Amino acid sequence: MDRRRLVIDTDPGVDDAVAILLAFASPEVEVVALTAVAGNVGLDKTALNARRLADLVTEDVIVAAGCAEPLSEPVTEESVVHGRDGLGDLEWSEPRTPLDPRHATEVIYEAALEGPLTLVAIGPLTNLAVALERHPDLETLVERVVIMGGASFEGNVTPAAEFNIWVDPEAARRVFAASWPITLMPLDLTHQAYLVDEDLAEMRSWSTTVGERCAGMLEPYAAFHDEWYGNRDVIMHDAMCVYELVSPGAISLQGVRLAVEVTGEHARGATFIDRRRVHADSVQRVGVHVDNDIFRRFLLDRLRQLDAP
Repeated sequence: MDRRRLVIDTDPGVDDAVAILLAFASPEVEVVALTAVAGNVGLDKTALNARRLADLVTEDVIVAAGCAEPLSEPVTEESVVHGRDGLGDLEWSEPRTPLDPRHATEVIYEAALEGPLTLVAIGPLTNLAVALERHPDLETLVERVVIMGGASFEGNVTPAAEFNIWVDPEAARRVFAASWPITLMPLDLTHQAYLVDEDLAEMRSWSTTVGERCAGMLEPYAAFHDEWYGNRDVIMHDAMCVYELVSPGAISLQGVRLAVEVTGEHARGATFIDRRRVHADSVQRVGVHVDNDIFRRFLLDRLRQLDAP
């Protein structure tokens, strides 16, 4: 079986962690690199967290740091949604996986030169935008870009904007304007996919390092959701990108055209998803529906197979 080669561009992040572990647990794909970007927490922490996650399951993956600031307006405060460290404030050993000396944009480009490549972007899109600026031919080399970001109906930072796009809307605009095929997983889809307390209890029952770490990371995330939404459902935003790649057809997709607002007092970072039928055959697609019961079982079955090397 030919395995799809992935570079996961990420800002771990608890739900990033679950997405990354799902990719490592899936024989359909090969994770060739984790490239870190500032987002949920600063770049020093996201790069460290990527190394920690690589340590959990493998010693054979590149981890590289990328952009520490968005293209224009810097984000002055780190999110505490994922804990102060981004991974639920657990205790971690010093990671064995080294940080590659190359900039993330060069890792992305060199991976694309080596063969067919899919980019999984589950953080702000700064690294991808800078990679396009430095290497304009990148958009012709990449087979597909799968992005978690945006929203049609309601944002999660402002009423209009979802976090990953809001952090760097200028980068999102550049990435959406490229010719590569894009699949976007917006909040409209990702809020359909969530774990519950029963799932966290099952993870703990495995008595594996991965199960214990996942449950531990997700517990404060569940507490945040309880405070914010009034329930402990743990929304699996980023895992939708990997789920689409390892279980094709599990997520219903629709052809669209994508745009991002980069100005405006109320609309900065808003994603506009044009769903008119004229775009039915567009290379830009958006996730519409997922069956959460099937997803939960799939995710748990895959993660249960992992343990620390």
